Amino acid sequence: MLNNIIKFSVLHKGAVIFLTLLTIIFGLYSFTKLPIDAVPDITNNQVQINTQANGMTAEEVEKMLTVPLESAVRGIPDTIEIRSLSRLGLSQITIIFKDDADIYRARQMVGERLQNAGEALPEGIVPKLGPISTGLGEIYQYVIEYKDIEVDPKARLGQLQELRTMQDWFVKPRMAGIEGVAEINTIGGYERQMHIVPDPKKLAAYGISFSDIGNAVRGATQNIGGGYIEQDAEQFVVQGIGFLKTPDDILALPVKTMPNFDVIKIGDIASVEEGKEIRHGAATYNGREAVIGTVMMMTGENSRKVAAAAEARLAEISKDLPGGVKIIPVYSRSDLVNATIGTVWHNIISGSILVIIMLLLLVGNLRAAFITSLAIPLALMITIIGMKMLDISGNLMSLGALDFGIIIDGVVIVVDNCMRKLSSKKGNPDEIVIEATSEIRRSAGFGQLILVVVFLPIFALAGIEAKTFQPMAATFIIALLAAFILSLTLAPALIALLLRRFAGEKESRLMVFLEVEYRRIMDFVLRRSKSIIVAAAVLVSIGVMLFAQMGSEFMPQLKEGALAFHLIRPQNASLSMSVDLQQKAEKIIMEQPGVAHVFSRIGTAEVASDPMGVNVSDTYIMLKNFGKGLDFDAFAESLIAKLKNELPGMTYLASQPIQMRFNELLEGSRADLTIKVFGPDLKELAKIGERIEEAIRPISAESDVELDRTGDFPVFAIEPDMRELQRYGMSKAAVLEQVSLSLSGAEVGQFYDGDKRFPILVRLSDKNRGDLDVIKKLPVPIFGDTSVPLADVADIGFKETYASINRDDGSRRATVMANIRGLDTKSFVEKAQLAVASKIALPDGYRIEWGGQFKNMRSAAGRFAVIIPLTLAIVFFMIYMAFGSALNASLIFMGIPFAMLGGVLGLFVAGLPFSISAAIGFIALSGIAVLNGILLVNGVGSAAGTLKERIASGSVSRLRAVMMTATTDILGFVPMAISTGIGAEVQRPLAVVIIGGITTSTLLTLIVLPAIYYVAHKEKDSI
Repeated sequence: MLNNIIKFSVLHKGAVIFLTLLTIIFGLYSFTKLPIDAVPDITNNQVQINTQANGMTAEEVEKMLTVPLESAVRGIPDTIEIRSLSRLGLSQITIIFKDDADIYRARQMVGERLQNAGEALPEGIVPKLGPISTGLGEIYQYVIEYKDIEVDPKARLGQLQELRTMQDWFVKPRMAGIEGVAEINTIGGYERQMHIVPDPKKLAAYGISFSDIGNAVRGATQNIGGGYIEQDAEQFVVQGIGFLKTPDDILALPVKTMPNFDVIKIGDIASVEEGKEIRHGAATYNGREAVIGTVMMMTGENSRKVAAAAEARLAEISKDLPGGVKIIPVYSRSDLVNATIGTVWHNIISGSILVIIMLLLLVGNLRAAFITSLAIPLALMITIIGMKMLDISGNLMSLGALDFGIIIDGVVIVVDNCMRKLSSKKGNPDEIVIEATSEIRRSAGFGQLILVVVFLPIFALAGIEAKTFQPMAATFIIALLAAFILSLTLAPALIALLLRRFAGEKESRLMVFLEVEYRRIMDFVLRRSKSIIVAAAVLVSIGVMLFAQMGSEFMPQLKEGALAFHLIRPQNASLSMSVDLQQKAEKIIMEQPGVAHVFSRIGTAEVASDPMGVNVSDTYIMLKNFGKGLDFDAFAESLIAKLKNELPGMTYLASQPIQMRFNELLEGSRADLTIKVFGPDLKELAKIGERIEEAIRPISAESDVELDRTGDFPVFAIEPDMRELQRYGMSKAAVLEQVSLSLSGAEVGQFYDGDKRFPILVRLSDKNRGDLDVIKKLPVPIFGDTSVPLADVADIGFKETYASINRDDGSRRATVMANIRGLDTKSFVEKAQLAVASKIALPDGYRIEWGGQFKNMRSAAGRFAVIIPLTLAIVFFMIYMAFGSALNASLIFMGIPFAMLGGVLGLFVAGLPFSISAAIGFIALSGIAVLNGILLVNGVGSAAGTLKERIASGSVSRLRAVMMTATTDILGFVPMAISTGIGAEVQRPLAVVIIGGITTSTLLTLIVLPAIYYVAHKEKDSI
């Protein structure tokens, strides 16, 4: 069949060229539609449940909300893990599903379970599902700000309130309509509210409660329909109008009629004023409070496309804003995408140029070099078509790992063999090309098939490593198959068309020189064959010892061009204190050279996808020129030292925006390494966590180690006294309702301003809410017009409780977090485990689990322990089936340990630890290494003469093909190995392994393989 394809291509050159042009057009069209991102989305399939419960402590939230909801959703099909966070006023449950689960079906099943769980929850509590987004969902963030910022605090408060109103009612609705956007999340500023502020003394005097005021307002803030009436021939709709239009309307509402028929109105007992909400979060920008909007992308969408659409929509909205207001983009995923894709294209183009130059030097013929190099863009076009059909996004891993030097090896071998045949034979050029292509395709095609096969076991990976490397493997296989097709069709067609008069042309001077020198080397090799074999064995042994001592990590961290600091203040820090400290920290950060701007999110945003306490902030440090030329680790270390020196009392974890979100969504922690302690008692968990923190902190001075602290949170507790309640004939609910309405506030209606709608709340003034004496004297009605002070029917005082409680699969946990710098993950964890085991004895019922990047690395290592031997076994079996000789198959297989040696040496020289990226390089090497061995053994087998003559002449005849494939393979990866662009650090281990492996494999194949072949066959003097 292959011969027929080759024959058709040579004899019908015009048809092949026409199909090639169509392929180029279709490839360019597919490229415009190809999803583009920075990295593969490795976050797991998850559904979040957020439940607000104002006033509940973390323990109450856990007992009354989290545990019932966990029980309700447990057992849903395809569930892998359930973890939860219970904190003051909020329960968040995260359900992790299998990667192949339909997320929409999963959300539907969770929603159904929540409906059934409603009876087990307190009245008025409604759980809500989080947005359909992932760790890569936060693709665009912007600040809405006044051009002239007020200095006066009161005037600035008004600005922040107006900015929040503009965000909620003008910007957000228009941004939410962008295709591919799941949610616009808002944090910062103050929601505009209308507050009815009662005077506690007047309430006591008139025997009126907060509930009475609420009931009075509720009945007057709605319109009702009255059907219609007919008069003569006309029909009129009846409408009862109850909307409140001005504060005076609220003040005039009657609350109670006294015995003397005096009507007590709201204006008699309260004032009405615009007030600010009780916030659970805030935002800052360059050292001042701000309003930040976050565009969250829907799962599976194209981040660059959605980010570009968000940027374009904001530009439209900016034109319609009031003159004194502006929108400032502060983070765009498209910046990272463009930078990483720029690195990818730079490496591909640079590598391709180097490959073409080397082809020209080795071939010595411009037309032959043109034919070979033409396969590069054509293979890329076919690859893009395949990626679009399989819905594979173009990113750092899928496109970035392509080396067209390797991919076009088949075309290189075809061109080389056709040139040799055309120069040595006379006759019809078309027939010579058909014969030469068919001859070499049997061995070269088989070598490429092996390269395809070695990538197939990668599809047996699971979890993060599968999401990271399976798209890369699929893309590489598509590219290899594309080049294979081109070597059967376009290459022979163009050779027959452009190289018909090649006969008689001389080889390049470089190639002539190499062949002469190689003949001399072969004479020495065949005389000292045993010594060369022993030396090669020693080198491989050295490689094994080096590998055994090498450190390892899961994946090199992508340098995103920005930093994300996790700033943690004491648990009892108020939001106001956190904002003040955050502003000071940002001013220090802005003083550092290379910082473009900084913004932060403190506490919990409007949509609680990232529920932090008010003492915690995520600080995004955006760097000038995308951090080019900056040592990220050194910068982070020096900045943390400066912050600790000038703002003591805070702790810091340095990370990056995407990295931090990935860690949080995958493990429930923002750090690279998590040490989870499971057990029933929160105090004991905290003690064990502190001891672990003390034990591992000295291991690496550069690393950030921090216990995720959850205790010692002060609560102002108001607990009804049951004896006093019974004496007054009161219910506990009546007391708690007064407390809730007066301190937390309750929405009793809505106030309209044009098409904007704002809540009306009944609440004490901010001044009275902070006065303990006023709170103790709050009137609680008992009967008639009589009331008693709150302190008479409740115990009031402060107590300590827990700020948050974390659970994994029903077990409470404490977490020690570490962002590792200065050591590889394997070395750090080994030392940490030894320290923990020697210094900490766990009580019964408690256990430790090591998670984060280490957990992923261990999982991947276990799979690779099966995949790599399986790959090698498949390669050997295929070689054996092709040659029908276990001896020759073993000889060719020798190229693999030779290649592995170079890969290990490459990592050692480059100072890189072993990683999953490097492991993929070793897998690829196992296929690349046997190709040259096949060519050499095939060349020896087709030569004539004595054994030494066949080995010498057969090896020399394949020298150009071996040199061309090896040098083009190496040069294709050189730009990737030396690149300093964004994303280069992820590609570098793969490139270094393959460059080192191909180098040693080629040298040892050309020198050691002939020696081994001679020793193995010398007794028979035949194959």
